[in-house]
Amino acid sequence: MQVGFELHLKQSLKLSLTPELKQAINILQYSTHELLDFLKEQANENPIIEMTAVANNHLAPISESSIPTHKVDYRIRDSSPKSNQFGSNNDFNPINNYSCTTETLEAHLLEQLSLVKTLKDSETKIVEFLIGSLNENGFLDIDINWTASLFSVPIEEMESMIQVLQSLDPIGVGAKDLTDCLLIQIRKQENDNQLAYTIVENHLTDLAEKRYRKMADLYKVTIKEVQEAADFIRTLNPRPVSQFSDEMISYIVPDVFVEKEKEGFLITVNDSYIPTLSINPYYKDYITMKPGNPANDYVKTHLHDAQLLIKGLEQRQMTLYKVTATIVDAQQEFFLRGMAGLKPMTLKDISEKLQLHESTISRATSNKYIQTPHGLFKLRNFFTRGLNRVNGKECESTTTIKEKIKVLIADEDKIKPFSDQLLCQIFESEGTMISRRTIAKYREDLGIPGSSKRRRF
Repeated sequence: MQVGFELHLKQSLKLSLTPELKQAINILQYSTHELLDFLKEQANENPIIEMTAVANNHLAPISESSIPTHKVDYRIRDSSPKSNQFGSNNDFNPINNYSCTTETLEAHLLEQLSLVKTLKDSETKIVEFLIGSLNENGFLDIDINWTASLFSVPIEEMESMIQVLQSLDPIGVGAKDLTDCLLIQIRKQENDNQLAYTIVENHLTDLAEKRYRKMADLYKVTIKEVQEAADFIRTLNPRPVSQFSDEMISYIVPDVFVEKEKEGFLITVNDSYIPTLSINPYYKDYITMKPGNPANDYVKTHLHDAQLLIKGLEQRQMTLYKVTATIVDAQQEFFLRGMAGLKPMTLKDISEKLQLHESTISRATSNKYIQTPHGLFKLRNFFTRGLNRVNGKECESTTTIKEKIKVLIADEDKIKPFSDQLLCQIFESEGTMISRRTIAKYREDLGIPGSSKRRRF
């Protein structure tokens, strides 16, 4: 065998992701909040870009020639300042002018403590220390012996100060754990429920598993009495300090609005939160004004990047509009009737209608929300699998099946609740082919317990 170097010519075709294509892909899959952060970052890095805080119809008008318009009249709303109260030049947003009055748990308790005039200064300092030692659930998980030695007081006095803390609002604060929290709330009730107190103290696990018969036999009471005690326990608050959570509230901004009108549906791509991008005219004319300047290459590069960014925004809005319009066309029953009208649909169905790749449809619907006449939904919620019906011609989406299960269980006889097998038979009688295991899976997805745990006595 001859060993050596040889030179060959080979022709091949391959797809490479250019920086421009990568940017267009990222812009398409960004949510409104992510896109806003991205645009701010680009404006800071590129001096050619000028960014105005509020969008003023800066995108090119979207053509409807390629949108399926049979049965439904699709039109895009004018996003000019006249039709958008948040798009005016005064940049007024009522949410930004809403006063934040959130009160912390510590401040709430210290304010109440200041009104307790029966405590000595040393005792007040102990209670203040206990308030500062509460965890995020409002529980006091400290070593009482160590705390008593820290303040050089007897354990009995420390327990008395803990009781002072537990007497403050909200009831249940300062408890050792969940059981203690519920017991404190029961003791504060006017009507003493001894059975409920005993169940919480000794049988929380049995209560969660609804082992009513076991507890009834143990304490020589009827199952109905145990059930009434369980109903009372469920009125208690296992997280009494949840209203004082420091977690930030995340507001969802819809990317698309769909409204019902007489002649069809009105689709609006929400650009009220997207700033207006433009090219600085000085840099735009800089190249022609100063030919041969060493800075021309720098200006050309950033000018090219700015033009690609603006073009990417226009493509994003166009693609999002087309995808939404096609979804509305395919899911008209949902927009007219709600969840009961949702049909099975896949990414491939939309990609074939728009002659786009499935990955493009996936990116266009990722992290996007749509405001419909029936509420706010993720665009991805419209892509669901289906179950065949007996006639083989129709198909129901899994979301519709789950909605029917929820309705059937809500209307069932609580003394004789539907088993999974009985629910399966009900669906089969209506022509839907579904197994008992599938019913059980969907029921668990809905957070609904089994029939034995739903039964009332």
